[in-house]
Amino acid sequence: MLLRHNKFVGYVFLFFMIGAGFLPSISPQDLSSARQELSEVRKEIDRLQKELARSENTLQSQVNYLNNLDKQVSLYRQALRLLQAEIRKSHQEISRLTTQIDTLTNQITRLQKKFAQQVLFSYKYHRGRELDWILGADNFNQAYLRYRYFRMISQNVQHVYQRLRNKKNELESLKESRERVLRRQQQLAREKEEQQHKFLKRRAELQQKIKQITQDRQLLALALKEREKSLKKLEKIIAVLEKERQERKNTPQENVDWESIPGNFAQLRGQLNWPVKGKLLHGFGRYRNPQLKTVLLNYGIDIKAKKGSPVHCVAPGIVSTITYVAGFGKTVIVTHNKGYYTVYSHLDEVLVRKFEKVEAGKIIGTVGDSGSLEGSKLYFAIFGNNKPLNPLQWLKKI
Repeated sequence: MLLRHNKFVGYVFLFFMIGAGFLPSISPQDLSSARQELSEVRKEIDRLQKELARSENTLQSQVNYLNNLDKQVSLYRQALRLLQAEIRKSHQEISRLTTQIDTLTNQITRLQKKFAQQVLFSYKYHRGRELDWILGADNFNQAYLRYRYFRMISQNVQHVYQRLRNKKNELESLKESRERVLRRQQQLAREKEEQQHKFLKRRAELQQKIKQITQDRQLLALALKEREKSLKKLEKIIAVLEKERQERKNTPQENVDWESIPGNFAQLRGQLNWPVKGKLLHGFGRYRNPQLKTVLLNYGIDIKAKKGSPVHCVAPGIVSTITYVAGFGKTVIVTHNKGYYTVYSHLDEVLVRKFEKVEAGKIIGTVGDSGSLEGSKLYFAIFGNNKPLNPLQWLKKI
């Protein structure tokens, strides 16, 4: 008799274990934004590569080649960071799925035990024997209670079975999702290795080109002249931002609360913390280049700092521009109130997004050497009323 019981339970479990498939619980769109950004970065890398291949062997072309190569290296860095971010997300997703799988497995084990008990009871009183059990009661009340109990057990068996089946389907779905994420992670690792190889190759070429230009007086003079032209580009960007600010007074933008920027920048003169720890390399205004013995113009200050050092926003504001400027590299511009703007250039990594609200002291990026002929440094500038202001008059004395 016990053998028949065990066979019956075994058949039921065998029927249960053959679970149907289930829709994946994780959508591939989870990382679509990062993948789109990575795709755009790669397109720009390819475009620059075509320009580099067309470069002529003239002084101007050599400087343009340097600028394009520098931008390409920066884009490779960005691509690597995006890939690394995706890999981290994949690790987190795999960990989350593994936890869910373990939890579901424990739930299924408990449900199987409960299901087995109820199946055994149902089998014990199947094929009409429930009627004997009910009629064998000592009185009517006991018979009624036995009837209610049997009906409850029968319904509960069906309910537990359905729950068990659903849990099993969900478990299979999670396992499929985890396998998909694992495959994706392996693909990302291969992509990262490929990008790392290209990045190192391009960076070595960039360093060689910088060395060539800094040792050639004509090329260096032309490169520094191009940097002064880029100052005008920064001025134009600030002018556009100021024009937009004036227009917002009449037509406020709903998606960005520009008027919520706290404090009064105009009152912070001499009170701002330095954006990075380092040594002043070039001051504001005109300074003399010791190698060329020429006078150059500077709309901000250059701070020599260790590569990777955190760059802090000096006052509350909203990130209004993230761009690349020849001669200045990766650049972030923060809009403050009352028509003031701060500029942070030669960044290695940008840690904020456009229209992000930032507080004083917020790390907006790290020091790099993008666009620089002098190694890692930070270019910092302040604009007010469309004019460059001397940052040394606004920063705390050190």
